[in-house]
Amino acid sequence: MQIEFENLSNDQFISSFGENYIVINNKKCFKNTIIFKNNILQNINEELLFSSDFIKKKINEFNINHDNFIIFGVGKNIQPLPNETKKHLIKSKIPYETMISISAIKTYNILLSQNREPMIVLKLTF
Repeated sequence: MQIEFENLSNDQFISSFGENYIVINNKKCFKNTIIFKNNILQNINEELLFSSDFIKKKINEFNINHDNFIIFGVGKNIQPLPNETKKHLIKSKIPYETMISISAIKTYNILLSQNREPMIVLKLTF
C-alpha cells in the first residue's frame, strides 16, 4: 500500500509512505528516521532510536525547546518510550506524543500545515 498527499507546499511534508519507507522532498527514506526542519537523519540503529542519551543529543543539536513538539512513531504497535527518555522530556518541559508510525506521519503533516516546527522520531515499520 502507498499513500500520497497532493498539493503540499512545504518541503518538510511527508508526501508519501509505504511499507518501510517515507518520501520527503522527493527523497525516499528507509529504516528509522528523524526529521526536524531541513534535517533528515536516516538508518538510525533501532537500539538508539528512542534511547535517552540519543534523544538528549538530538534535542540539544536541534535546539528543541518547549515551543516545539516531538512526535514518536513507534512502529505498528503502540509501545512506551523508555522511562529515562520520558523523564528527560518532562524535566525539559518539551511536549511530546507517542503513537503508531502511520498516525505519527499524519500528525506531523498536520502540525507542519499549522506552521509549527515538530520533530518526528520514526520507526519505519507499518
